[in-house]
Amino acid sequence: MSWKQTLGRPGEEFIIGKRWLKKHIPKKYRVSKANHKESCPGAIYDIGERFLPSADKMQHLWICMETGQIMTKTPSVIAIPKPKPRKEKPKVAKKPVKKAAPVKKEVKPKVEPKPESVPGPEVKPEPKPEPIFTKETSVQEVKGIGKAAFEKLTTAGINTIDDLLGKHSQEIATLIGRKSDAQIKTWQDNALAMLE
Repeated sequence: MSWKQTLGRPGEEFIIGKRWLKKHIPKKYRVSKANHKESCPGAIYDIGERFLPSADKMQHLWICMETGQIMTKTPSVIAIPKPKPRKEKPKVAKKPVKKAAPVKKEVKPKVEPKPESVPGPEVKPEPKPEPIFTKETSVQEVKGIGKAAFEKLTTAGINTIDDLLGKHSQEIATLIGRKSDAQIKTWQDNALAMLE
């Protein structure tokens, strides 16, 4: 049987249920049915100091896991007999472990570095200049346009970025035999990015 309870101040309300209890309240704050005298049919969880809307104040609350019944009084806990102490096993003295004789390491003669391998001033490669794109740049340079698309575009008379941006995407789609203009819009966006 599932249940839900609302706690918290007005405007800050939150709902709790069985899942909330399992997720937010550690087992150490739980009193199992076998260990309490309350009429609650299940375990009782101590959920701490919470705002109880029905009382309109902060109170220390306990809640029944099975029914969702909220309790404001400490549950009557049955005294649980302490478990018998375990008998410790007698400790057995460990035999001393013999250490192996140390292994001698071979000493390798130091090799002087060759004059060619002596590090000199670090030479950084010059960065390649970024290519400059203009409206006259071929559509083949536009990201996303492959060989087959390039051939269809040039057949339709679209050779440069200016030609690509000068026509409506739907018109280009019709010229190259595409049903949708979505890809053409992407090409046009990529072409505009190249010109920036």
